[in-house]
This record gives sequence, structure tokens and C-alpha cells, in this order.
Amino acid sequence: MCTVCMASRAPGVECDYTYAGPAQQILTEVGDAAGSTATSYVMAVGDTFNGALNANGDDDWIRIDLTAGDIVQIDLAATTFFDPYLRLYDSSGTLIAENDDNGVSVNSSLTFLAQTSGSYYISARSLGDNETGTYALSVTNGSLPPAGTVDELASYLTDGYWTRRSFDTTTDNTLTVNLTALTAAGQQLARWALEMWEGVADLQFVEVGGTADITFDDNQSGAFSSSVTSGATIVSSTVNVDVNWLTSYGTAMGSYSFQTYLHEIGHALGLGHQGSYNVSATYPTDAVFANDSWQMSVMSYFDQIDNTTVNADLGYLFGPMLADILAIQTLYGAPSGTVVSTGNTVYGVGHTLTGALGQLFDAIYVTPNSAVYDGAPLAFTIHDVGGTDTIDYSDDTVAQRVDLTPEAISDVYGLVGNMVIARGTIIENYVAGSGDDSVTGNAANNDLRGEGGNDSLL
Repeated sequence: MCTVCMASRAPGVECDYTYAGPAQQILTEVGDAAGSTATSYVMAVGDTFNGALNANGDDDWIRIDLTAGDIVQIDLAATTFFDPYLRLYDSSGTLIAENDDNGVSVNSSLTFLAQTSGSYYISARSLGDNETGTYALSVTNGSLPPAGTVDELASYLTDGYWTRRSFDTTTDNTLTVNLTALTAAGQQLARWALEMWEGVADLQFVEVGGTADITFDDNQSGAFSSSVTSGATIVSSTVNVDVNWLTSYGTAMGSYSFQTYLHEIGHALGLGHQGSYNVSATYPTDAVFANDSWQMSVMSYFDQIDNTTVNADLGYLFGPMLADILAIQTLYGAPSGTVVSTGNTVYGVGHTLTGALGQLFDAIYVTPNSAVYDGAPLAFTIHDVGGTDTIDYSDDTVAQRVDLTPEAISDVYGLVGNMVIARGTIIENYVAGSGDDSVTGNAANNDLRGEGGNDSLL
């Protein structure tokens, strides 16, 4: 049994750091360091602080001043006790990052990217607050992990986070799902999310009232998915999204609740996380790839703001993203039948979409419906199957930067980096809005229209 996402959280530029003061000082705790922002001990990048936990529950705080953009590596090693625990607090004393074991030993470490300039506080303590002894705390210049290609990101989802697993759909691409334990709102979110996955993979979901390939529930705390596997084959999966999740995060498409259903169904189908994390994560400490964010994958724990290296505004996802689509098609293949984007498709004004996507686009472009879409900022990947297709964003009054090349990222509706074109998707026609737009076509015989504004059409 594999369980992931026991308590997923909702959301809230790399540069070199050069310390201008004394380098590599060795500091020693003389009097007990206060366990608060009142601490008198200060260290800088390059320093080592030797301290001691003198009693159970002792918590030593050491201040460090950082500039926005600084990347630091913080290491806490126990020298005369067994298991240290490292925490990092911001200037107000709010916990912002923590680590128990560094993956190599029981010592602790984390990589931190300062998003704001100011004072931060490093906390040295023992795991469980039940050990005493000495420790060594060091801070050095850190670095981000490498950015992943789309193929590397997708491969990590299928084979990096865990050993590859999937349902056996070699003779039948139908998977049964049981939604009966969910509330009406939960059932609607699940159906919408399942349909989004159907649109990008060779899968068909059929609802049943009894034993199913994927069973949904909402009676446990948090959001998670569990799978029973036999070798590389998923025998069955369970998805749980706490009913209180919906109360907190909404029930419309574009809500964090809807994105949670997308994420957990991804797990149920065999996709792991985009990094080596579960339950919680801090960027870049827990990132495997520098570009790990929602912009690339719904399986990421980092929104577009958490990952400060991504040039994108916050946008909630209403479908699988670029890496997700490649990954799910690796497991199940591309859609083999007719899906919502098959044929000549119009996206945006005058859309021709049906099903869940049709409901969403109706709520955006035809008749507002807050039960379907509540106005949240959106980020999305357009995956299209054949035909002569058009994106019509002529109602957009903000300057657009659009690139129709497959895998390109664009800025539309006042947001940066919120539209992605899927690999293999060819959009032939584009209609821009009334802003000063820049539109770049692809290898097709494009019809690009600028409408109002001072536009550049390439």
C-alpha cells in the first residue's frame, strides 16, 4: 500500500551571494542562546556556530541577515548527541522551513532561497526535544538544483518519485470509479477532474456503485491517494479529499479543491510528485528540479510564487499541465477516440468545447456561473487533437505575449506565464485582444489577428 499527500497544503532568481564581512568565523555559544528572536547570537554566511543543548527542550536560535535572492545551505550536525532537528524562522518568528534528516544521515540540512531581505533565525534543537549535547551549525552559499527538461520532469513523475506503476489497460482502456461516498459537490469536482484526465490520455472512466478500480471518499482528514500494486500493475486505488477541504478551498473549477482532485487522481493513475517530497515541502530545499512548479505539473507542491525562479504569476490549474500530459501518455497513451478537443476547435470567445471544459468556458465567456468558475486566476495547458484550431482571446484588454509553438509558455489575460501549449498540439489561428500584443506563430499556415492595439504578429 502506498499513500501520498496525507496533508497537502494550499498556496500562500537565482543569483550568487557574496559575503562582504569576515569569512568562515567559528563562533561559540558562551551563555545559553535564547529560543526566540531575542537571541544575542548572530552568524553570517561562511560561519560555523558551535553550541550546546543543555537540557531537554533546549532550543537555540541564531540570527542571520540575508538579502532577497540569497541562497544558503544550512547544516546542523550533532556532535555529542544522536538526532538534531533544524528549523528556520522569519523576522517575526514564524516557522518557514524545517528539516529532520538530510537523506544521508540523521543530521539536518536545508537549502533556503531568501525571498525578502531581513533577519532570519536558525533554530537548533534535538528531535523530540529529549536529548542534550553539543552541535555544529554551519551556513554556506547554496545553489539551486538544475532545471529539468519536459522529458526529465515527466520521467520523474512516472519513474523517479517511485517505481513505475499503472493500471493494465492493454485490452480495455476503461477504468471504473465509485463516487457514492462523496457529497454532491465532491462528486461534481471528481467528475470534472476525471474528465480532464480523459481529455489527455487513452482512458475512459465509468461510474459504478460497488467495487471499483478507483474508490473515492471524504471521511478522513486531509487529501491523499493510496494504491494497491502487484509488481508494476495498480490493482486498485483510493482517493480521499476531506469534505472540509471543499469548505475551505471552494467547489468551483479553478478552486484549490478542484486542483486537489486533479492531483490525487494523478496519483491514483500512477503519477508521483514532481520532487522527492510528501505532505509538505519547501522550495528549493525539497526540489529536485529548479523549475518544479504548477507551471509544469499539477503534481508539484510549489505554486508559481513559491518557486521564485519561475517567471509566472499565481494561477490555479484546471487540467493536467505540460509534464503531466507527457507522463500520463507514457503510461496510457494519447487519446485514441474522440475527445473534447478533437477536430476543428475554438478556445476562448465563441468556443466550441463541450463537457467540463465547455461548462468552464461558458462560465468565462458566455454566462457567468460562480458555481462553475468563481473568477480565480487560471493557468492551463492547451492539449488539442487534430483539426484546424483557433484561440480567440479578443476580449482581453491587457497586452498579450503569445507563442503558439508547442511547449511554449505565454502571457494572457493579465497574467504572466499562465498559458502553455502541449507537445504535439498545433494551433493554426489566433485572435488577440485590444492591448499591445505580441503573437508568434508556429510551423503551421497561421492566421494571426491583432485586433486593437499596437501589435506584433510573427
